[in-house]
Amino acid sequence: MRLYVTEMTTAIRVSLADRTNFALLFGGMVLNNGFVLLMWFMFFAGFRSVRGWQLADMALQIGLLAITFGAAGVFAGGYRDMAAAILRGDLDAWLTQPRAVLPRLLAQESAAPGWGDILVGIALVAFAASLRWADLPALLFVLGGSLIVFLATGVLFASLAFWARGARSFARDLVEFLLTFGTWPGSIWSGATKLIVYTIVPAGFVVVLPVRFLRHPSLSAGLLLVAAALAYAALALLVFRGGLRRYRR
Repeated sequence: MRLYVTEMTTAIRVSLADRTNFALLFGGMVLNNGFVLLMWFMFFAGFRSVRGWQLADMALQIGLLAITFGAAGVFAGGYRDMAAAILRGDLDAWLTQPRAVLPRLLAQESAAPGWGDILVGIALVAFAASLRWADLPALLFVLGGSLIVFLATGVLFASLAFWARGARSFARDLVEFLLTFGTWPGSIWSGATKLIVYTIVPAGFVVVLPVRFLRHPSLSAGLLLVAAALAYAALALLVFRGGLRRYRR
């Protein structure tokens, strides 16, 4: 953990070194998020609600997704191109050292645009999501679960590169699908699509379930989020370690 924190801190400093580039990436991400918010603001101005979800619920969902995605990019940005690192053979040098490989893979990069996502997410949750200060512990709880599920999913997708050379673009596409599903109202999913967003592309556990927990706190929803976080983390570690053994051979 100490090594991970050291390397992650170094990656953040590198991402902030070029102030002009950082400002452009930061501003671009804020602008991009602004267009998404404007679209939903215009939508709810006309339709008011979608199966019970209103503008405040949508702001909360997008805010949670922005914070989760931004935090993953800033503090574990290596997940974004982990498949490419595997295919390039970057693991060779790390395998000669007595340190865990996965934390170093995650800490090798910090995405500067992630700070823009975090800022927009915090602003949405604070000013547009109709939350109270009393909801802060529950908010931190769901953000922790959401981040674990998101990162575990990213690692799981990237680990496919141990078996298939085309996994780099495939892993990126799956993460994009997760983000896309996460920007649509959680109330619209049903049937087969609901199964997908709670399994293969777990946007349900990343944002939909957290929103429902914050709106209607319950022990069952909290336990389900904890179980999902543990299950996806365990599966990601299992697949990564299996792939690493194959890589060594």
